[in-house]
Parts: sequence; structure tokens; C-alpha cells
Amino acid sequence: MPRTQDQYEVIRKKRKIQIMESALQLFASEGYGHVSISSLAAHAGISKGLMYNYFKSKEDLLQQVIDFVISEVLEHIDPNNDGVLTQEEFKLFIRKTFELMREKAELYTQFFSLVLQPNVSDYFMKSPMITHMGGYFEMFHRYFIEQGFEDPQLEVLQLSALIEGLGVMLVFYSRFSEMPEKLFDKLEERIIHTYTGNENK
Repeated sequence: MPRTQDQYEVIRKKRKIQIMESALQLFASEGYGHVSISSLAAHAGISKGLMYNYFKSKEDLLQQVIDFVISEVLEHIDPNNDGVLTQEEFKLFIRKTFELMREKAELYTQFFSLVLQPNVSDYFMKSPMITHMGGYFEMFHRYFIEQGFEDPQLEVLQLSALIEGLGVMLVFYSRFSEMPEKLFDKLEERIIHTYTGNENK
């Protein structure tokens, strides 16, 4: 029985994600500047021509890899898309972020290794997802105001630093030792308690 258009779209999306995950692994291990389209195609197990069927260039592939990983985290911030962050949504965002970093530790280790490369930082800052993050920062800012924090802007900065710092720690621990699971759990609970408890003022 012939495949439907929807089935082809599902297959194409799945293959595209596989290519991006393969590219992320190669970019992180070899360095973005040292990787060619030919080596990317070989690593993904496809032809160079098929690679161009999915991505216009190596730069396009890099940008889409960055967008893909960032969007996976951001989609949990405001699940009902009403522009308002509640305590339950805040908890969900933190738990989902930690869950992703647990379940896809290798992927996120590779991602932070990639974006820390000097010749990749410009592409990272040009990501459409980074532009969207401005709106999310505003949402967190309003949340901290509603929760009664004395300096909401400082809390936004601190939360951002905590999450980004966790990503950098994943890279560090992957090279020298494993992140202690119980310590990881305690950090998750501390962040949730700090920003959803009634001891904020």
C-alpha cells in the first residue's frame, strides 16, 4: 500500500532529526570548522546529494541544529501559550529541563560543547530561538513580580545562569566524572523550592 503524504512527512522529519543529531555529534567531537558536508553525510550514512535535500549548506545545518535543541527546552515554558507563567508551569519547566538533561545527557553535552566553540557563537546568537527567548525572559520577569521577589530582574538572571551553568557542568563532568544523581535531584528541588515557595521575600 503506497504511503500517504502525511506518512512521508513523518519519515522525512524523523530522518532530518537523525541527520541533525549525527551532525551535532560530529561538530562537537571534531570542531565545526573542521567538518565538511561530505564528512557530515558519511557520518549520517547518507549521500552528499541527499544531505543537500535536507539542508542548503553546512551553515544552514548548524543553525537548524541549534534551533532544534533550544526549541526542545523552550516548548515547556508556556505549554498553554497564554503568555502567563504559573507556579505549576514553572515547576513543569524545571522538571522537564532536568528530565531532558538526564535522558539526553550525551546530546546536551555535545550541544554545549558545540556552542562554546568560538566560531559557533555568532550562529548561536543569530538563532530565531534566541530572539524568542526575549519574550520568555519577560514572562519569567512578570512571574517573579507576581511571586513577590524584591528584584525580579536579578532572579531572571540567576535562573538563566543556573540552567546555562548546569549545561556547562554536564560538559565538565562528562570529561572527568559522572554527575552524582542525588546531587542532581537536590539541585532540581532547590530551584523549584526557591522559586515556588513562600519564602521569596
